[in-house]
Amino acid sequence: MGTSTMASRPGARTLTARPARSRSVHARAQDRLLGYALVTPIVVIMAVVIAFPLVNAVLTSLRDERVIGSPSDWVGFETYTQVVADPTFWGALGRSGIWLVVNMIVQTVLAFATALLLQRRGVWSRTARTWVMLPWVIPTVAVAVIWQWMLNSNYGIVYRMFAAVGIDLGSPFSDTGVALLAVILVNSWHWFPLAAVVIYGALATVPGEVLEAAKMDGANAWQTFWAVTFPLLQPVLFALGLVGSLWSFNVLDTILLITGGGPAGATTTAPVHIYETAFGAFRSSEAAAASVLAVIVLAVAAVLFVKFLRPEED
Repeated sequence: MGTSTMASRPGARTLTARPARSRSVHARAQDRLLGYALVTPIVVIMAVVIAFPLVNAVLTSLRDERVIGSPSDWVGFETYTQVVADPTFWGALGRSGIWLVVNMIVQTVLAFATALLLQRRGVWSRTARTWVMLPWVIPTVAVAVIWQWMLNSNYGIVYRMFAAVGIDLGSPFSDTGVALLAVILVNSWHWFPLAAVVIYGALATVPGEVLEAAKMDGANAWQTFWAVTFPLLQPVLFALGLVGSLWSFNVLDTILLITGGGPAGATTTAPVHIYETAFGAFRSSEAAAASVLAVIVLAVAAVLFVKFLRPEED
């Protein structure tokens, strides 16, 4: 009898455990369903805002459409052949590469320097934490007008300041040799505060005891920054560099408002070229094909960025 009682106990435990497992599976199914329900709205929005225009651009690139919405015939990849054979497209894409790399370097240097200065104690640093965002909140139209005024060779204050020390800036936005660099500096001045605030917030998360330990080991400020602070900021810098690069590549308004792509195409990047092809030359299919090719190039660049610059996980 004792043996049958012992034999019946495992069965009893098995019978009582089944409802618990059933409830656990049911709870996980409910959590999964809730997760899908919460994600669905943003997926729908992304499908409408991103997927639909992208699919429409691909379909347009396979036709011979000129004015948007006009009747057109199916031509397949003939439009892509024309775009690939067009040297102006590759020239614009090359300038976009220069635009992206130099913007990233200039903005990172300015943002890091600003973030480190904001960490200092004092009235000026506390005040600067507020007004450092001023360039970022100024509308792009106002930024374009302000810098065109300040660099004007007749009455520009920046031009006059350099002229006072014997440096003739000329007309930066009208010089084919420096126009692209001048617009890059204006764009970097406009957008670096956002990166500075992000880096400043990341610097605040660096443990103080780690910095104190580095100082006790005899490391100076420069050694502490490169050996301790910079490695801890790599995840933030990686995300900021990836998102900022994609964002910077697609800048159109700043260039159009300041130079319009000139002089002589010196500031015509890929977005400007696509815009002018679609709304200036009225070749919608070529513009769509160029945009699809630009997206592919940008996607490849993003994959390479992630592959080679992604910080190592602990």
